[in-house]
Amino acid sequence: MALLAGCGGGGDGKSLAQGKALLAEGKYEAAAAELSKATAEDRNSMEAWLNLGHAYRGLKRYDNALSAYVAAKKIDRHSIIPHLAHAKVQMDLGNVEQATTELNLVVEMDPKNLEGLVLLGRVSQIPAKQPDGTMAVSQASLERAELNLQAAATLAPQNAEVKAELESVRAKRAELKAGKK
Repeated sequence: MALLAGCGGGGDGKSLAQGKALLAEGKYEAAAAELSKATAEDRNSMEAWLNLGHAYRGLKRYDNALSAYVAAKKIDRHSIIPHLAHAKVQMDLGNVEQATTELNLVVEMDPKNLEGLVLLGRVSQIPAKQPDGTMAVSQASLERAELNLQAAATLAPQNAEVKAELESVRAKRAELKAGKK
């Protein structure tokens, strides 16, 4: 084991700490450099990979962010944190199906995950390609959004964000129904 100490495994954590501090300051480029060092020092640090993904997301380098989140998922496939982060990038990119898949995994692993339920409600409201080729939000998508947000409201009945999201979806559903009459 002592022979591995100089081979890039399990660094002293300074790069990770520095990278996290830079990330908190919004210095994404510098954070990405430090966090890249941290992942090189400890390839099995899910925290380093997650934070590197966050830095890349801040830089809008989405492919790099997704790669970092995939690396984090490989370290602990049962952790919901990298799945949530991956889903957020997919939402940034407008990739409804990929975001939905990630968020469904989150809710499957932790049915009471409020953030996962709220994000599922939001992703269901992103316009997607319809069978006729148009981009729109379907009634079925709005129904899914409402169901997920109702589940979130059951978990956190006093949460203002959840209440606002649910009211918004209900208004959109009513508007869509009124337009079809």
